Amino acid sequence: MRLFLKFLMVFLLVPTLAGAVDAGNAYHERLSMLLIGKACNALEPTEYMALQTGQLQARGALLRGGYSAHELAQMKADLTARAERISCTDERVVEELARIRSAAAVWQHLYEMQFPARWQSWTARRDEAREKARWRVRSLLHTKAGYPVLWGLSAHGAAVFLDVVVIGGKPPASVVLHMRDGTKLDEPLSPDMLRLMGRASDSITDLAPPKSVQKSYFAMAEMAAPPSLVPLEIVKDMKRKDRKSVLFRFSADALAAFSALDPRDIVSVELIYPARRHQQRTHETLFAEAGDFQAARLFSEAVMLAQESAPGGGVESR
Repeated sequence: MRLFLKFLMVFLLVPTLAGAVDAGNAYHERLSMLLIGKACNALEPTEYMALQTGQLQARGALLRGGYSAHELAQMKADLTARAERISCTDERVVEELARIRSAAAVWQHLYEMQFPARWQSWTARRDEAREKARWRVRSLLHTKAGYPVLWGLSAHGAAVFLDVVVIGGKPPASVVLHMRDGTKLDEPLSPDMLRLMGRASDSITDLAPPKSVQKSYFAMAEMAAPPSLVPLEIVKDMKRKDRKSVLFRFSADALAAFSALDPRDIVSVELIYPARRHQQRTHETLFAEAGDFQAARLFSEAVMLAQESAPGGGVESR
């Protein structure tokens, strides 16, 4: 088994797997150590989740780079068989586990981390100020008029929500989130399917699933956005009269469905504006990618989850 690639450097300093870091090697090594750590019951919850966050990022990079979910599942099966034969007292295993523990000790004290994908980035934060609403994981979109739209995982107290916050301009009357329905289409559109549909594969709009295989979720609540969900860095250049912000909240089912998406999935956020005099209501669609949302969420919630997990726990590796 290969030695783990300088875990601290790769995991903490090169989270995008860019440059010389090979996503295939990173995925192989991180998954190997996850399986060995679990088999040997050798990792504390935070160490397990630190390693898994990096493994999820590597997995996302491989999927976006052309690997299939089947290929990665086969790799996991092969590595699982190997991990069951590894001696937990092997000198190389002991050394790699020590490196993981050292890196995880730094990782667990990070406050913020970026999770970029192809078109956008998720910003994950460990904000535990429970008396106010706060973003755990958020991303920034813009309307055609240039107004910012924040969306992602928010929290208030111990509760978490999937929220969209529209900042400035005429607020929409409602918001609908469209995503791939896994019961109708197992995976995101493949290159072959794109060609059959006459679509290019280098456009975020072309990669969105057709309506026939989408599942749609309407926002179940609308309210004025709490100031804590409207970061100053987003609105500092806007006039105060343009900073009016409206929050649209989705159901727990929508959050669960979005959290289960493939890192390659493209979703659409449909803003439905009310009808004006002599005009029908209008629609605007913003496209976004699921990206490494799972990894970002795990980073943001790891410290809390570690307090609730047994050693070797955490989210099941994929």
